[in-house]
Amino acid sequence: MAEISNSSIKILVADDSSAICTLLDHTLSKMGYDVTVCNNGNDAWQRIKKENYHMMIFDWIMPGMTGTELCKKIRTLRGDSYRYIILLTGNDGANDIIEGLKSGADDYLVKPVSIAQLKARINVGRRLIAYETELKNTEKDIRLSCYRTLTELAEARDYETGAHLARIAGLSKRLAQEYGCDEEFCNQIELFSPMHDIGKVGIPDGILHLPRALNPSEFEIMKSHAQIGWQILKDKETLEVAAEIAYTHHEKWNGTGYPRRLKGEEIPLTGRIVAVADVYDAMRSARPYKTAFSHDETSKWIIQQSEQYFDPSVIEAYARCEYDLKAIFDSQYDAKKIDFTVLPSHSFDE
Repeated sequence: MAEISNSSIKILVADDSSAICTLLDHTLSKMGYDVTVCNNGNDAWQRIKKENYHMMIFDWIMPGMTGTELCKKIRTLRGDSYRYIILLTGNDGANDIIEGLKSGADDYLVKPVSIAQLKARINVGRRLIAYETELKNTEKDIRLSCYRTLTELAEARDYETGAHLARIAGLSKRLAQEYGCDEEFCNQIELFSPMHDIGKVGIPDGILHLPRALNPSEFEIMKSHAQIGWQILKDKETLEVAAEIAYTHHEKWNGTGYPRRLKGEEIPLTGRIVAVADVYDAMRSARPYKTAFSHDETSKWIIQQSEQYFDPSVIEAYARCEYDLKAIFDSQYDAKKIDFTVLPSHSFDE
């Protein structure tokens, strides 16, 4: 079972009796839990909407919302975590207990509160939280394994792609951070940006590995990889961000990109950020049909394309962190290791 500390578990206590609040606060805090106390149902509800509490202890009858009313409202909330609820009641009649459990409570305690029973009930909740955490960790590991498998599917097509995918993850995350995106967004773009070219599994090798720039008819076939990537990833639970990136990272701010000629903020932010990271990496990488551009040459060209190819606000973020991006690329790219007898795919609009 997953190891979790008491201090990481947040408990909300709501009772209009200051004596009971003090007793519960003292007992639970002494056990190491993070305890919040309020004295009416309305205050409890406002706190629940703002904070994620793992366990809650509610008086059945108190000002504002009653404990059962709170239970019913809580069970309508959407969220990733289960909330364990204990009701405090002065009546242990069977009908009352059934009513409380039907309202959404998990357990109950009869007043006056027995400290031994309180600790036993809380330990039950703690075991459930630990079990839920273990299930989530297992599910996360399975999802990550699936993500890696999908990424490796694209990587298997050629030598250069694997290094390119690792660099795209770091470049995209750093750019998202500089843009001001929150931690969850940055972690997701790091995780899913390597899938941006997954659609190249559907491009014939005779085009994917050509040792020269593509002609117009070949490039039309190459462009279909964005649509193919979206078809592979769409409607897959937890892969929504990956599908979005695959579908939109070749769109351009001025509406001249592909596959849908999206313009401006019609393009999702994930696609706008990965577009810059992808072009930066492609320009700085050697190809059989072109030499690598220097950082300064690449940076100058990218900044010039603000409001044309790229979102100007993303380019502003790029300009602030360009030398961080340079460091990420330089630390992971080794031209000496590139074997052009294993021809890399086209990943930039030549």
